[in-house]
Amino acid sequence: MIKEIFSGKLPAVLMNPTPFALEFSSEKVPDSQRLHSVLEEVSKSLHDQVEIYNVNVDKVPEIQTMYEVKDLPAVILFKDGKPQDKIIGYHSEQDVHKFLTQ
Repeated sequence: MIKEIFSGKLPAVLMNPTPFALEFSSEKVPDSQRLHSVLEEVSKSLHDQVEIYNVNVDKVPEIQTMYEVKDLPAVILFKDGKPQDKIIGYHSEQDVHKFLTQ
């Protein structure tokens, strides 16, 4: 399950010892919806390994700016509260699974 994140929740999420990913999306970008569907599917099998949070950049652009996300959709993987890796654009379920479990 993917949870939506707002800027007030970000500090608590960053303290999370579990690896997590921030999905940056916009309702105005068609590939955002496609990638979100893939992430929903992948999250079902990885719910105990990695948490996924959606950042709607239309609602919280400051988080997009904070992580210098220029292209959408994008997913940043965090470990120990620090960014580790990033993917940009639409990716297959297999690619997203591999990315999130690295």
